[in-house]
Amino acid sequence: MGFGALAVLGAQRVAGVDLVRDLTGLAEALVGADLVVTGEGSLDEQSLGGKTPMGVAQAALDAGVTVVAVCGVTSLDDARLADAGFARVYRLSDLEPDADRSMATAPALLESVGQIVAGDLAQLRAVGKVYRSTTRPERTRLG
Repeated sequence: MGFGALAVLGAQRVAGVDLVRDLTGLAEALVGADLVVTGEGSLDEQSLGGKTPMGVAQAALDAGVTVVAVCGVTSLDDARLADAGFARVYRLSDLEPDADRSMATAPALLESVGQIVAGDLAQLRAVGKVYRSTTRPERTRLG
């Protein structure tokens, strides 16, 4: 069906994350933001291929806003995550290593991560990892 729309109707192929960014007005929402939090259950190589967390991260970086990720688990090392633009990555598996318990208690774990992120915001600001500028920041190692 998609090919038919492309061939017959003159439709254009658009990445899903780009469409969502446009429809939600993400760029406009980032104006004046100090921090963007994005994430998904498993932050992995597939995520880096253009899934929503990377689209959100790219929009934040383009706006000069610091971005952190929250995930259940990640198979990416800190260098790869920093190269992707994340100032920090918060893993629920660091709080609860048992996957079944982590999923069962996800709301409480996410609340705990939110408190940690809020506390870290001051630290990120102090070491210059929270930025708001018109130029894309240089990527740094996670700290």
